[in-house]
Amino acid sequence: MFRTFSRRFLPNRLDWILKRAAKRGQRKILICWNRGLGDIPLGLAALTYRIFYFLPDASICILTRPNLREGFSLLKGVTTLVDPAWKRGQPTDWKQSLAKLGIPEAEFDLVLEKPSPSDWCCWQHKTFVPRLTWDPQHDALCQKFNLSDAFFTIGVQVEAETNYGLWRNWPEYRWKEFFDLLAAKGNVRVLLFGFEARQFFSHPMVIDLRGKTTLLELLSIIKNRCSAIVLPDSGILSSFYYLDVVCPMRIVSLWADPRHGILKQGVASPNPQVIHMPLIGEQKDLSTVTPQAVIEALFPKQLATPLRSCTKREEVIGSSEMVLAKSGCVILAGGQGSRLGRMEPKGLFRILDKSLFQHLLEKVPVSMPIAIMTSPLNHRETVDYLERNEFFGRQITFFQQEVVDLLNENYQAVGVGPNGNGSLYRSLVESGTLERFENVGVDTLVIVSVDNPLADPADEKLVLFHRQMETDVTIKCVERKKNESMGALGVRQNKLCIVEYFAIEEDKFWFSYTGQVVLSSRFIRKAACLNLPYHWVRKKSRSEEGEKWVWKRERFLFDAFSSADSVKALCYPREMCYAPIKVDENRGAVETLLQTIQRAK
Repeated sequence: MFRTFSRRFLPNRLDWILKRAAKRGQRKILICWNRGLGDIPLGLAALTYRIFYFLPDASICILTRPNLREGFSLLKGVTTLVDPAWKRGQPTDWKQSLAKLGIPEAEFDLVLEKPSPSDWCCWQHKTFVPRLTWDPQHDALCQKFNLSDAFFTIGVQVEAETNYGLWRNWPEYRWKEFFDLLAAKGNVRVLLFGFEARQFFSHPMVIDLRGKTTLLELLSIIKNRCSAIVLPDSGILSSFYYLDVVCPMRIVSLWADPRHGILKQGVASPNPQVIHMPLIGEQKDLSTVTPQAVIEALFPKQLATPLRSCTKREEVIGSSEMVLAKSGCVILAGGQGSRLGRMEPKGLFRILDKSLFQHLLEKVPVSMPIAIMTSPLNHRETVDYLERNEFFGRQITFFQQEVVDLLNENYQAVGVGPNGNGSLYRSLVESGTLERFENVGVDTLVIVSVDNPLADPADEKLVLFHRQMETDVTIKCVERKKNESMGALGVRQNKLCIVEYFAIEEDKFWFSYTGQVVLSSRFIRKAACLNLPYHWVRKKSRSEEGEKWVWKRERFLFDAFSSADSVKALCYPREMCYAPIKVDENRGAVETLLQTIQRAK
């Protein structure tokens, strides 16, 4: 048997030991571990990864204490042995433990008695993404606690598991201030997490689960019942952050010293829908983080910048024309008004004695170039209508998107329809329209849909924000209403993305996508080269034969956002920018809103 008992040695020493073990045919490895829960993803994950790198067929067994067994069950490819007598911080003897468990020492080829991944695997920082495996059967564990999902639920850990680091903990008075602020918001529930209850909190919205859950139960509650969590640098934070699952979660972490834990590891969570907001105290004093700062991190002002917080146009010297210089706009108008009960282009639908086209075009300065995307189904009618109205005094270019077959319930072709707004990129480029924009100095395009009379194709604040942020894509969004039929803003691979509403199983999202964006011409050319996926969508179609349900394939504009270098969002009040006419029944509500806006002006 070859053993190492050394706690600290150079990183390449581990590689030397493993290479030597590979040559000797040593495959059975025992790791003795009596450290913290957070060290499993932050240390053991990299150590076992390295072992399997040199010894793909290795058999790794962890000898540990009882309360770490479930933590190691999340680590792929290892088995565990438990000595009930082991306590954290107390000396251990692996030989005595094996004897007590009736396991001969010769069972193992290599024993790592006091591994120190911080030294042995320092290569992992900012490089290696720990991944803790999650068995979907564990999702049911949260059900035993009878926690209703009628509240906005925030999971909280008021103190870390370790006794040696009081600097890791937010003071008790700060927690009480924080709970008072939360209570004022209403419909909020707080779940207290931890393995021991040492502080008492009497808020009626607080449910104290400390000491009442196993690790797997706790992680199941976070995953399936919480919309956000507030945690110090702790094992619970590390365990959930590196859980290899997909679920929306806003994590606010509290730090006195950022040179530890997941901040030291320096990699994104494997969960693409995690939004992580670390708050760091000044001069290693966590009490300097205010409850208001935590509230602002929880109730998002980060995913999307509020309109009132963006740079005001008045701060920029010049007129509207200067702000919108080098900008153009595109109106997406390829559809028919079938759901509005019309057999004509949707843009011709009238509300308050104006067509949807007129509502939008009158907002555009006469000097700003405009393009309208039509389809072969409505192109001639659209052009004829605008010619009759002398284009409302604007300079307009037309280009057409592609069409695809519509399928009936038996998947037989029964007509054609436009192939979705994702057709914009390729159609703009292949028609030569983008090149014509660029030839007159346009490098930024505002994209709006014709069915939304509140859309602004010449939104100065949105364009200014886009330019100042130097982004490829800027999204106009609104605060989300629960379970509404709108795409939601999420995060995937640390970048803003859009999750379509029919793909949302549990609505924990904050903002909704209005379909209004600003795009750089450079990004449009890049996106035109992408083969965007088709999505099957079931819709009602109206023809001379009557109304019927059909299946159609659509490409979505936002599927290209993942290829952008930078994506930002600006949040507007809904009543300022979003009131689409989807069906004739909502005409009255939209008319009332438009009248209110006109009176306010």
